[in-house]
Amino acid sequence: MGFGTWVKSIYSARRGNHLFLYFCMMFLFFMLFDGIVTYVVPLLVMEQGYSKTLVGIIFSSAAISGAFFSFFLYKIFNNAYYRLLFTCMLLTSLIYCFVIWSAHAFILFVIGMIMWGFFYTLLNFGTLDFYSRFIPEDEMSSKFGVLEAFRALGCLLAPLVAGFLVIDTVEWEPFITALVFLSISAFFFLLLLREAGGVKQFIPSVESHPKKGLSEEIRFWRRVGGYIFPLLFLIAVSTLFDAFFITLGPIVAERLVFEPFDGLFMTAYFTPLLIMGALIGPITKVFGEKNTAIIGLFIGSVILATISFIDNPFIIILVVFVSACFTCMMTPISSSISATYIQTAPSTKKEVLELKDFFFNIGYIIGPIAAGIIADTVGAMQAFSVLGVLGILFAGILFFIMPEKYEAASGAEEAGS
Repeated sequence: MGFGTWVKSIYSARRGNHLFLYFCMMFLFFMLFDGIVTYVVPLLVMEQGYSKTLVGIIFSSAAISGAFFSFFLYKIFNNAYYRLLFTCMLLTSLIYCFVIWSAHAFILFVIGMIMWGFFYTLLNFGTLDFYSRFIPEDEMSSKFGVLEAFRALGCLLAPLVAGFLVIDTVEWEPFITALVFLSISAFFFLLLLREAGGVKQFIPSVESHPKKGLSEEIRFWRRVGGYIFPLLFLIAVSTLFDAFFITLGPIVAERLVFEPFDGLFMTAYFTPLLIMGALIGPITKVFGEKNTAIIGLFIGSVILATISFIDNPFIIILVVFVSACFTCMMTPISSSISATYIQTAPSTKKEVLELKDFFFNIGYIIGPIAAGIIADTVGAMQAFSVLGVLGILFAGILFFIMPEKYEAASGAEEAGS
């Protein structure tokens, strides 16, 4: 699906079925809310005199809670339906914003990040549930590409807005702005609920997952997880990259001579998602999902590894941008494969959702702590070069362990039954 077709598909959704458009708009404004608050968190922590390592630990607490909630989500919500998940996500996000706004002690930052991990788990589960219900299998890659473009638009605008609002210290302005965006996201969610009633679903509307004991739960995870481990590893690598940039990006940006455009560093990282989201469909049709993800990771990592040898801030921004053009393709590809599993092997839905979110959080557990320790040891900019070297290694591992194509309808179904 080329860029023109991508735009046409959005326009068609406006004329006919508004459902996907409403979902994307809800997602966009939620990303603006989350991006602004996330941008100011490391700045607030540093203002309290904490080290970069503690910044990483605080961010990792979100992922630890997310991993915990991904395991117990189906015990909390026996019917993990996107309507309930997104409702709880929006309410938790509102409380989270006020917790971070009032945070001055280390424990309050940790509590806020635990809430962040919870509502991101709800977002991930809800998104995959929505796609598996309403998106045809042959449109998965392109529609996830569209969603990543909306995610990118929110993520690239949020640092710019936050950079303008944060001058010397973090005051009330970024939080009020974030709450406005959260309110708009909730408005589009209400429109989505109104529209969803008459739309065909590809999986049953009401599902019940029988409760299992801990040992049986772990056994199911091992069976399904063993089958799709390369996919899960790819998910962890993609979130590891995001975690490095979210943890260290705002700190590095404050030291570059771009004021009041300090958000350019993070914008350069997220902008490629907006571009590649429109191109991911045709690229994967030509090269395949495995080759696109692995080659993109390898080339992007090689480029990123050079960043610590560059002094010119404009060249640094360019390196981040070009590198991210390649590495950003991991996320929509992994999401496409995951949603295809759920649609073609519905009995594995619960396990795939849990495992996908668990490994999503693994990257956010390891990433911020590693980023903080490496930055305190060799410097923040040098930490990105280390990330590039690791990315090259990960690409090599994925090349050998990831199959060309999964037979989700047979092998995965058997694993989950």
